[in-house]
Amino acid sequence: MKKTRSNKKETSINDLAVMVAKGFDGVHKEMGEVKSKIKNVESRLGNVESKLGNVEENLKATRQDVLNVGDRFVPRYEFDDLRVRFNRLEQRVKGK
Repeated sequence: MKKTRSNKKETSINDLAVMVAKGFDGVHKEMGEVKSKIKNVESRLGNVESKLGNVEENLKATRQDVLNVGDRFVPRYEFDDLRVRFNRLEQRVKGK
C-alpha cells in the first residue's frame, strides 16, 4: 500500500520562490549590518593610525631632545674632574 501525502501541503514553485526571496532578504539585511560594522571599525582604525602617527612624531622629537642634552650639559665625570682640580688650586692659593 502506498501512503498518500494528503496531510502535507504541496509546495508550488511560486511558494519556493517566495521562500528563497525571503532568505535572500535576510542575508541582504545581515550583509548591510556587517558592512556598517566594518565601516565603523575602519573609521576607528583610521583614528588609531592617526594617533599612532602623532605618538611616533613625539617619540622622535623626545629622542632627539635626549640626544641633544649631551650638547648642553657637561658630563658628570668631567664635572667631577674639574671640581677636584679646582679644590687643589684652592688649597694651593690658601697655602701661600
